[in-house]
Amino acid sequence: MKKKIFMYKTKHTEARQQQRGIKNETVDLLLQYGKKTYRNDGTAILSFPRKVQEKLEQEHKGIKNLRNAYALITTNENRIITVGHRYKKSLTH
Repeated sequence: MKKKIFMYKTKHTEARQQQRGIKNETVDLLLQYGKKTYRNDGTAILSFPRKVQEKLEQEHKGIKNLRNAYALITTNENRIITVGHRYKKSLTH
């Protein structure tokens, strides 16, 4: 099992998490198993790699939309900026 990572949630993150129905457990799993895709603006997107998606969906059947979840994080301040469900193929610019 991977080491648990702690990041601060902004008020914006908490609001979006509630509005979008994303559980704390999903955010914790993203921090633990998510693949980072770095962007040019000092942020990174965390999303689940395919192999991990299948494993997590079997282990955590109570979480809906686990496959499409993502988190936008800062790369230097340990903050989660926002969370959501990915509907487009890529979120990078």
